[in-house]
Amino acid sequence: MRPVVVLLFLLLSILAGCLSAEDFAEAEDGEVLFDIAIDNGDAWDLIRTVDGEGAYRIIIEDQLDQVASRVVVGVDYNVGISQVSMYSQVGNETLDFDLFESEGEFHVRIADEWYVGRDSVSHSFDPLVGLDSTFGSQGIPSPGPSLPMDSTEFPSLDWRVTWDPSVEQMVAVTDNASHQLILELRGSPPVLVKAESYSLDGLSSTVLEVVTGDAASISIPDVEMERMPAPISGQIRLDVVDGYRIWEYTIADGFRWEVDVNEMELHAGARDSEGALVIEHIFPLESGHLETSDSNGDSWTFDHIDLDEDGYLSGGDLVRVTTNSTIDLDAAFYDEWAEAYPESFLPASPLAPLVLLFVAMLRGLRPKLQGRD
Repeated sequence: MRPVVVLLFLLLSILAGCLSAEDFAEAEDGEVLFDIAIDNGDAWDLIRTVDGEGAYRIIIEDQLDQVASRVVVGVDYNVGISQVSMYSQVGNETLDFDLFESEGEFHVRIADEWYVGRDSVSHSFDPLVGLDSTFGSQGIPSPGPSLPMDSTEFPSLDWRVTWDPSVEQMVAVTDNASHQLILELRGSPPVLVKAESYSLDGLSSTVLEVVTGDAASISIPDVEMERMPAPISGQIRLDVVDGYRIWEYTIADGFRWEVDVNEMELHAGARDSEGALVIEHIFPLESGHLETSDSNGDSWTFDHIDLDEDGYLSGGDLVRVTTNSTIDLDAAFYDEWAEAYPESFLPASPLAPLVLLFVAMLRGLRPKLQGRD
């Protein structure tokens, strides 16, 4: 996966200047046009490639020995839906999911199963802008030997260029020391729509393709979907101070799926031998602060510190249970809307790694997607 990410990053990060139609007004030869594109560098700016499009989808396919992967990011501005998808196969292990976000809700497909979740504070986003935000735009260290396409070496390579002015399509082919490189550009001035890299030993390949217009439209299937509990992520702290046991959870910064506190509970107790939570007390998050005692006379204190005081369970919030009970204290959030525990709080849950993957991929993405007029 590293070559895919670095390739996408390089194509995003080369922002030196801006191509204009005037640059190409007097150039008719394909090689001359391509040389101008290389010298300027703006042809590889994917943000520019999709600018003004009603919908786009960027597809990255990677093949290396026994590992195959396909990553898709896109937005359909016409319906206000964004997409992040991944398919990866390593030996007999397969990861296959789609994540679609729209106003106030998100939809997840995992293999053949569909789930619907809600988001009380809308965060529709542009994944392409988000990736640029995540990896930065100030340049990166020199690429390692595994990088299949280094755009900084383009000027030094011997390109074979074909140009069809009737459809404004350019195809450039070359070899470097380890790979055959194929670039397809369209428009005037030309912008990248496809980049292919094939190792000369035939063992690996990377293909990046940009799809726009109707071919990139997004729709959610009209099927019955199970409600997905809020995919809460954060950090647990367990401590014992002066005989009091403390369970504390801090919601991760950048948590994207805020929920109303009146839809969430904290269940506190201890785990049995199979890892299931044996509930001693239930604390509604909307209560903010509660004090109670159990049948043994032990005290229990619950606190929800709403960091930004927005009334939602959101990034930076702190939830704490304190008790002088001698039980092996543990707790878990419970989503009343979904009538289920978030998967990250279930023992040996097959969805837990996916929840963490979603959060890892989306944390730090720019939070607002503006609609198109």
